[in-house]
Amino acid sequence: MNFSDLRAILQYVPHFRGSTFVVALDGAVVDSPDFSNILLDLAVLRSLNIKVVLVHGAAFQIESLGKKRDVELSNVDGTGITDESTLEVSIDAISRLSSSVMQSLTTVKLKAATANAIHAHPAGIIRGIDAGLTGTIDRIDAGVLQSFIDQDILPVVPPLGFDADGQTLRVNSDAVAREVATALGAAKMLFISTENPRIHITEERQFSSESALTFIKSGSLPPGLASKLNHGAHATRDGVTRVHMIGSRSDDALLAELFSNEGVGVMIYSDDYRQIRKATRSDVDELYLLIHRAMEEDQLVTRTRAEIISQIDDYIVMEVDGNVVGCVAVHFYPEETQAELACLFVKKGHTDQGYGRALVSAAIQHSENLKAEQIFALSTQAAGFLEREGFKRIDNLGQLPRSRRKKWEENGRNALLLIRTASA
Repeated sequence: MNFSDLRAILQYVPHFRGSTFVVALDGAVVDSPDFSNILLDLAVLRSLNIKVVLVHGAAFQIESLGKKRDVELSNVDGTGITDESTLEVSIDAISRLSSSVMQSLTTVKLKAATANAIHAHPAGIIRGIDAGLTGTIDRIDAGVLQSFIDQDILPVVPPLGFDADGQTLRVNSDAVAREVATALGAAKMLFISTENPRIHITEERQFSSESALTFIKSGSLPPGLASKLNHGAHATRDGVTRVHMIGSRSDDALLAELFSNEGVGVMIYSDDYRQIRKATRSDVDELYLLIHRAMEEDQLVTRTRAEIISQIDDYIVMEVDGNVVGCVAVHFYPEETQAELACLFVKKGHTDQGYGRALVSAAIQHSENLKAEQIFALSTQAAGFLEREGFKRIDNLGQLPRSRRKKWEENGRNALLLIRTASA
């Protein structure tokens, strides 16, 4: 890790401090070698004063115990029919797993307690079939969970609910995580499974709740990931700001997802995660730091902080999760009705996401709003990219505004001139 990585991490800490995160682990994750690293990640979150609630699944353990006892199971994930023999196996497997999880948490110095906080009722007849002892969640006893959190105890919530008569019901852990996160007003919910969502979701890394629900209808996802995407989408509709789906086998999966803009998994959001907007004076320091290295490497013309301040109204920024990761400037020459596209830059680690193209598009639109008839750019290293965006190389520097041509001659960079019409 270099110091710039550390700065990127630290910018999240004040934002996360005091927030509640609900972490949902599939049973297979708890039984895998990845679990020890996740425990350490949870300890890091707690050290940053992030409140954590742990929800765990148990399908893997239920299936294993069923085979060991030679019991034919009616369902393992709490979404179908649960008969009495399956419930008996489920209760035993879940109880053992919860105990094991709490024991593991003590190894990383985290106090934990199991919370029977799920009030449920029998799911009843679904599509003509009695679901038996499968439960539907009525409500979460948020007071119990909050009391643990207030005592610096990490609540562990197993996928078992209880009805008004005290009957134990099997519930789905993805649904539990969603309801717990909603009841506690969690800032984030994180689903961690052994299956990497990016293997199956290759085109998009961030979804709005609406686009996530639309994507599910394509039918291309395995049932487990489809369930998480579905519950995640509904959680964001109910007030959870961010939902993350992570594969446990990625290095430092949980922390890498939380403390970087692009992450390593798939995210569902309830608000604008990415936006392009006009820069303001409060962006000056971040803008200067963003382009400083590019100026040192002669990718961009040298600009002082004072120059950026004086022209801040010309800048457009790409913001990801509240952080500026790209910029472009549009300098207007009213006498020649020309606009210059300048200072186009996307932060390392955020390339190949379409940000550069989006910034160029925003710059072109802004130029048209200024009534510019031509847009020009002077580039030493991005000429090929700009040509793909409709710019053409021009040898005649006489087409530059006079004041801009003088600067070109003075800086000695021999940048190429590229021009396009504003409405091209």
